Amino acid sequence: MKLNDHIKLWNHASVKVLDIRSGRLEAGTELPLYQLPASAFVYAYQGHARVKMDDLQVTLRQNQILHGGRGAALQILAEESFEYWLVLYKAVLMLPSSKKLQQQLEREDPFKYQYSFDPPYPVPLLNKLEQMYEDWMTFDPLHSLHARTLFYQFIHELLGQMQRQGIEPVKPDLLVQALRYMQDHYMEPITLDTLAELFDCSVSYLSKLFKSRMNGSPIRVLTGIRMEVAANYLLNRNFPLQELAERVGYPDAHTFSRNFKKHYGLPPAQFKLQFRGDGPVPKSPDFHPKSALAADNSRCYSIISNENYYHLRKLGGLPVKRGTKPASIATAALLLCFTLLISACSTVSNTANNNGTGTNNSLPVSATNQEAGTAKESSNTGNAAAATKTYMDSKGEVTIPKNPERIIDLTGSAIGNLLVLDVKPIAAADGSLKNPFHEGRLDHIINIGAEPNAEAILELDPDLIITFDYIEESQYEQLAQIAPVVRLKYGSGTPQDLLLEFGKITGKEAAAQQWIEEWNAKIAEVKPEITKVVSDQTVSILQPYAKGIYAWGDKGGRGGEILYGDLELKAPDIIQKTLIDGEEFGGDLSIELLPEYAGDYIFTSNWGWDDGDANVVYGSKVWKSLPALKNNQVFFIDEKGSYYNDPISLEAQLKFIVESFLGTGK
Repeated sequence: MKLNDHIKLWNHASVKVLDIRSGRLEAGTELPLYQLPASAFVYAYQGHARVKMDDLQVTLRQNQILHGGRGAALQILAEESFEYWLVLYKAVLMLPSSKKLQQQLEREDPFKYQYSFDPPYPVPLLNKLEQMYEDWMTFDPLHSLHARTLFYQFIHELLGQMQRQGIEPVKPDLLVQALRYMQDHYMEPITLDTLAELFDCSVSYLSKLFKSRMNGSPIRVLTGIRMEVAANYLLNRNFPLQELAERVGYPDAHTFSRNFKKHYGLPPAQFKLQFRGDGPVPKSPDFHPKSALAADNSRCYSIISNENYYHLRKLGGLPVKRGTKPASIATAALLLCFTLLISACSTVSNTANNNGTGTNNSLPVSATNQEAGTAKESSNTGNAAAATKTYMDSKGEVTIPKNPERIIDLTGSAIGNLLVLDVKPIAAADGSLKNPFHEGRLDHIINIGAEPNAEAILELDPDLIITFDYIEESQYEQLAQIAPVVRLKYGSGTPQDLLLEFGKITGKEAAAQQWIEEWNAKIAEVKPEITKVVSDQTVSILQPYAKGIYAWGDKGGRGGEILYGDLELKAPDIIQKTLIDGEEFGGDLSIELLPEYAGDYIFTSNWGWDDGDANVVYGSKVWKSLPALKNNQVFFIDEKGSYYNDPISLEAQLKFIVESFLGTGK
C-alpha cells in the first residue's frame, strides 16, 4: 500500500482510543501470547526485546514502534529489562464515505497492517505518548478526550516521519533531534549532560557535532533560541523582567539580563526602547531541520531572527524609518536643562564649601571606613529637607536625602519594606502593586509600568529612586541624572536584613528594629508547637508549571524564608543541597523525580506564570501517589501573595503556615 493512500484513509477515519497501558518485563521474562482485541501500537520505551506479531519477528529497541491489527498474536521476550507502552484503538471511516474509499479500506486496511518503524525523531512521539498516558490514567472523561486528541497528533507525527523517510528506516540525525528538543523545551533547564543522556551520546561528541555544523556549542545555540524568544516578548508583550526570565529558562532577572546584553549588545530595557515602535519585527525564515544538514563549507542563515534584525539596524543595513514621539524633543531638552541645573548647583555648592561656608559633600568617603549598608549624615545644618547623608549600597557610596519625601520604588517586589515603616512612595513599578497582602496601603501610589523609562520618572520629580542591583548600567546612568539611585543587593541576606537597609535609607531604623523584635517574638511563640508537630519530617515548596514542576528553597518568597529560615524545618536532602546550601533560588525537575523533592509536608500552588495547567502535575499518577497527599499534609498557598517576602507578606504567610500545621489562627 502506498503511503499517501495510507495517510488518506487515516484522514477520513474516526478514531476511539480504547486503552493505554504501560508494561515492564525483566530480562529473560516473557509476555505470553496475547491476542490483540483492537489495532495497536507497541512503543519500546527502555531496553530491547524480541517481539513476534503473527509471522512478523523483530527486535524492538528503545524508541522503536510496532503496529498490528485486531486479532494479531503478540509475544514479547525481554532480552534485557524492557519497558513499553501499548496503545489500543479502533478506527472506522467517517460517514458518509465514498464508495471508492470503502472499497479501498476493504482491500487494504491500514489499521490492520503490521509494520515496525524506527522513527528518526522520537522525542515528539515520546512526549505525546507520555502525556496521553498521564491523561488516560486520571480516568476523567475530559482528560480521556484530551488523550484522544493527542493520539491524532501522535499519528500525524508518525506518518509525517514515515513520509519523510519513505518508510525505510534511516539513521536519525542527532543534530536535528537536539535542535528540535531545544526549540520545544527552551524554557526548561537544559545542560550538555541532559542532552547527551537524552540522545544517548557523549558530551564531547555532541559538542563536536554542533561546532562542526552550527559553528557553536549546544549551549550557545540554546542561548540564541532563548534570546530570540525573549526579544519577541520584549517587543510585543509587557512581562515583568523576572517573569520574562522564567519564561525563557532563566532562574532570575539578573542572569537573564546579563545573557541578553552579552547576546545583543544591549540590556533588555534599552533593546525594547530602541526597537519597539519601528513596525513589526521581520520574520525569520521558518527553521527546517535540513538547514542543519548543510555541508561544512556552506553558509547558513542564522535561525536567530531578531539577532539579524538587530545587526541590520546597528550596522547600517536595511534602511529603517523610526517613529518619533511628539514629546521626545521636549523631553530631551528638559533632560539637558536638568543636567545643566545639577551641574550649576554642584559648582555653586563646591565653591561655597571651598570658601569655608559648608562641607564639600562631593568628596568621596573611604569605603574602608564604612560597612556596606551604613549611612553617614552630612554636616549641612541648613534646610532640613535639603540635608543629605551618605549611604553604602551594593555598588558603593551614594549621597541621598536625609529625609526623602518623593521616593520611587523600582524593586518590583520590596515595596512592603517601605509600607511597614509608614513610608509611601510616590510611584512604583507595576510588579510592586500586585500583592494582595498590601491591599488598602497602595492608595495614591502611581503605577509607572512594568519597565519604567526615564521620561516618566523625570516628570514625577523624585528625590530618591530605589532599585535592585540587576538594573543595567546604562539605565542606572539615565536615572542617576534625575535623582540619587540606591541599588540594593538582590537576594542577599534575610528579609530582616533587607528591612534594616530600608530603615537606614529612610531614617526609620528604630521602626525597622522594632518590627524585627516583634517578629522574632512571634516565631519564638509558635516554633516549639510546630516543631513538636513536624518533628524530623521534611517540608518542601513545589510549584507546578506547564511542563513540569519547580522546587523552592529558603530564598525568593513562597514561605521558604519562614519554613527553612525562621522555623528551621527540615528540607528533603536534594533541596537542602542544591537550593538552600547552593546558589539557586528554585530548581526545575521532571514529574518523574517528584518523589525525591516531595517532603512529608508540601506547600504548593499553581503560581501560573506560564499560563500552564497545574493539573499536568496535580492530576498525574506520581503526584497522587505521594505520601503527603495521602496523609492530608499538602497545603495550597495563595499564589498571588506568595511571591513576596517583605514584612507584611511574611506576616500573612506565617499566619497561613501556623494554621496549616496547627489548625489554629494563632
